[in-house]
Amino acid sequence: MNKLFALFCIISSFAQAQVYEVLVETKHQTVYSEKGLEFFQEIKDPDQRKWNIEQNSNPPALDFKVYSSKSELNTFEQDKVNNEQDFKGQIKKSVPGLNFGYSYTSFVEKANYLPIDIYGKKYTVKSDLKDLVWNYTNETKEIMGYKAEKAISKYGDFQLEMWFTKEIPFNFMPANIQPIEGFVLEMNYYIENEAGKMNNFVRVKSFKQIEKYKFKKTSKAPIITEEKSFELYDEANEKRNEMFNQDKGIDKKD
Repeated sequence: MNKLFALFCIISSFAQAQVYEVLVETKHQTVYSEKGLEFFQEIKDPDQRKWNIEQNSNPPALDFKVYSSKSELNTFEQDKVNNEQDFKGQIKKSVPGLNFGYSYTSFVEKANYLPIDIYGKKYTVKSDLKDLVWNYTNETKEIMGYKAEKAISKYGDFQLEMWFTKEIPFNFMPANIQPIEGFVLEMNYYIENEAGKMNNFVRVKSFKQIEKYKFKKTSKAPIITEEKSFELYDEANEKRNEMFNQDKGIDKKD
């Protein structure tokens, strides 16, 4: 009896210690309607206008490395360097639920912690994980050799389509959303209106189970809400604009 109990404890401890390293790709795409393209007419230079349309329509994909256990999660944006000689810069776009840089999630608290810097002042934005209502369909397809099932939901103004598998013995959610029973392999947040259709794809590229990982938690910077972070950004931008306008109005004499 004691041996069985000890074995159960070992198995339980192993299950709690499971950590997966997952490489996730995000890709933003927008197909503009004629109405949507009108926005870019304010850019007078034809080449600059074309560049802006291309970058906003089809910016480069971003990679995130995600470490997840049953109780914690880290996401790290992966740096990409472009060494092309004629590189003109790029517009970077992530997708809903995945922030630039790195963040820490506690599934116990059902909260995400995101470090931010507002013109030199550091804060940590705490936000609740989205608790979505899922509609599980009968649709299936194969992804990475696994049978994936489809579920749909709403994420703010976006329609959300998700493909997950139960053939991997781990619950994984690559976004600031409360996990479901299954390993999410693909997602698409999409919206369509008079300006066009926007897709935000999330795809798992690879994953592996690792033995050891120390989760990186956020610093001891003041913890604020998302709403407060918007207020602070607005206040900081307003002050910078005032300073710029004051400097611009000063007459400089030789």
